[in-house]
Amino acid sequence: MSTITNSDPSTPLQYLGASLFALLLLAATAVPAQAQMDDGELPSIDFSVNMMQSAQVLSIDGLDNTASGFHAARAGLNASVQFSENVSGLVMLESEPNDFGGVSAASQFQPQVDFFVMNVQVSNGITLQAGTPVTGLLNFRGFSDGPAVQGNPLIGNSPADNITAGQGVKLIGSFEEFGFDLTVNKGFGEVLSAPGDAANRGTGLNYIAKVRYTGTDDEIFQVGAGAAVQSGDQGIVFASGDGENYNLNIGNAISARNTHAALPDGGVIAQADAKITPSPLDIDLWGGLANESDVEDPGIYNDDDATAVFGGVGAKINVSENFYLAGRFTVVSDQSDALDNLEGDPDDTLTRFQGGIGVMISDRALLKVEGVTQSHGDVGITRPAPADSFGGVLTELSFNF
Repeated sequence: MSTITNSDPSTPLQYLGASLFALLLLAATAVPAQAQMDDGELPSIDFSVNMMQSAQVLSIDGLDNTASGFHAARAGLNASVQFSENVSGLVMLESEPNDFGGVSAASQFQPQVDFFVMNVQVSNGITLQAGTPVTGLLNFRGFSDGPAVQGNPLIGNSPADNITAGQGVKLIGSFEEFGFDLTVNKGFGEVLSAPGDAANRGTGLNYIAKVRYTGTDDEIFQVGAGAAVQSGDQGIVFASGDGENYNLNIGNAISARNTHAALPDGGVIAQADAKITPSPLDIDLWGGLANESDVEDPGIYNDDDATAVFGGVGAKINVSENFYLAGRFTVVSDQSDALDNLEGDPDDTLTRFQGGIGVMISDRALLKVEGVTQSHGDVGITRPAPADSFGGVLTELSFNF
């Protein structure tokens, strides 16, 4: 989830880490998919490798230059370990030079512990998960993160994707026709020794609950819902998304969140979503509301209340076994009452249209091409970066084995 960073490593550690990562990648491709102890008993370990390279040509209104080039080269090695019948874990080592911090791009070509979870199966259908579990309100739709991009039929995500990773625990229920999860966590970088210091983001926690109807294997309709609240000063950690594969570097800021709506994060975020799969179609629908009262810095609103509604629809159609078409439309609307008092009738809506194709070059290699256009609003929630609207074309090649 691109959240743990190593901002000032020494040169020897860089070389050691990079060498270890290369060795693990080599080992993962040279050994059988599952390695077990000699006696055939647990523990067992499964390796998987993800790689991706993408390029873009984006024209940004309000800026002088076109944002173009080969902007994302990422690789990941995942180790899934079954320690015993009821205890398992997942570790993702990834090199994402476009996401992690560092003095220069070269210093970022090293493995990072990007994501890990520890699972304890408490009973049939109930699992306790700890580590950096996925945090958000999406139940069904694919999402791009790092080199793990093949679950998303397009290249970019949505400007209203409420998902990231956080430190904490999650209780997961998975049954024949329904499921749920309850999460308590926080983001990264908090100063726990200063619980009353708002400048250090306090020691607040996120509380997230989701429930979903998954149906039987042959059903084509699934539906889910969820809500999140928070305590302290941190805010709901997924309100600004987890980043995506558009590179709009504005003001020397990491580009990952420059295109995402700045949803209110101090109150409650609620969302419902559904998936409909009448072959050969795969349709996703989602919508929700984010509200925050008593905003500490109301900015242009001159009000202490912020509200936004958001939603979208996406579709994928499998034209053949190796070729598909995909599209997505997302909208975010600022509903704060204070907008009525602003001069000039500001645009309070952000929209994004995405359309693309996917070609399976082989069983493990996917080539995607996407066209995108995004229109920013004029206010803080719907215009998260100084740039105005943008549009262009992206390509992405990914391997997953």
